[in-house]
Amino acid sequence: MSKHPLCDAALGGNTFAFGVAYDEYAPVLYGLLLRVLRDASDAQEVLQETFLAAWSDASKFDSARGSELGWLISMARSRGIDRLRARQRRGQREEEAGREISRVTSDVDDPVAFREIRAAVRSALLELPEAQRSALQMAYFDGLSQSEIATRLGEPLGTIKTRTNLAMKKLRERLGAFRTR
Repeated sequence: MSKHPLCDAALGGNTFAFGVAYDEYAPVLYGLLLRVLRDASDAQEVLQETFLAAWSDASKFDSARGSELGWLISMARSRGIDRLRARQRRGQREEEAGREISRVTSDVDDPVAFREIRAAVRSALLELPEAQRSALQMAYFDGLSQSEIATRLGEPLGTIKTRTNLAMKKLRERLGAFRTR
């Protein structure tokens, strides 16, 4: 048996052998991810992401740097920590958004004024270029980090950071009148 069954299978395009190696390594990685994330669903998702990355990045494995299992553990741990941080950032953003909405709407007892604010926010979002609006929606509503957005869109991280910052700046400028009410 090969010392690197997973990578050898991936490099050879052998899905059956990859599945056998998956069955060998998955319980160890899942246990690690469950301890890191404390959520079975997230642990399963990150486990799948790890094996997808192993399949596509098998050529990057260097046996001189460690074992195949060590390489997988490192990838899984990094992805798990990234997911945990994204979850924490999403929670913080939701809290901040809730506080901002409460602040903006706390003085708005008038349903007409509230509808006016809601319409202004929708309008401001629609005025953004699609690329900026999409990056902003992925960050704030899907809870993705800028790195995750860059990966998902196949764009450089710097591009995503710029889009997000420009979108936020435009929204602040467009909605500034509502902040002083």
